[in-house]
Amino acid sequence: MNSLIKLSSVAVFVTLFSGCQNQIENPEMQQCAQQNYQCEVNCEQQSTGEGLVHKVCSTKCIEAYNQCKTNAEALGNVR
Repeated sequence: MNSLIKLSSVAVFVTLFSGCQNQIENPEMQQCAQQNYQCEVNCEQQSTGEGLVHKVCSTKCIEAYNQCKTNAEALGNVR
């Protein structure tokens, strides 16, 4: 139940944040955010609680998001 509440909170935050950012960010950044959200959801499903497995998985999501964001920003500057 606790992870369901966390997951719902993350979903609401991402939805609100991405809604505010849609006019500013490029489509690639939106895709990065969606991929990050899905990665975090997968982490929640694969682990129980806030243990080491979840932290490692979440760290991988952050690293993937940061790389995606760097690439998206570079593409935005090219246009």
